[in-house]
Amino acid sequence: MHYLGLDFRRLRNASFTSTFGQPNAPPTVAAACAPCHGLDGIGHDVEIPNIAGQHIVYLREQLLAFKAGKRKHAEMQYIGRHLTDQEINELALYYSTLPHR
Repeated sequence: MHYLGLDFRRLRNASFTSTFGQPNAPPTVAAACAPCHGLDGIGHDVEIPNIAGQHIVYLREQLLAFKAGKRKHAEMQYIGRHLTDQEINELALYYSTLPHR
């Protein structure tokens, strides 16, 4: 299954997911997200959105928009411009598989 150039079957088999697509551990790059969004995807302040359980395509598109400078937020643009496409895919998959709260 491909959507926006993303092969979901291949991502589901990434090393940080179990057979059922549930994360075993966060990808290493999630450490960049943890200070604000936490490894659990829950924002640490009322102004920081919860990203746990968000749709994978939404998360990926937002990260790509920050990377490209199309979505404005100083901290997210800084982090986004240093992410590779693979890291963006890993983050989108990881946070999308967490329980929505």
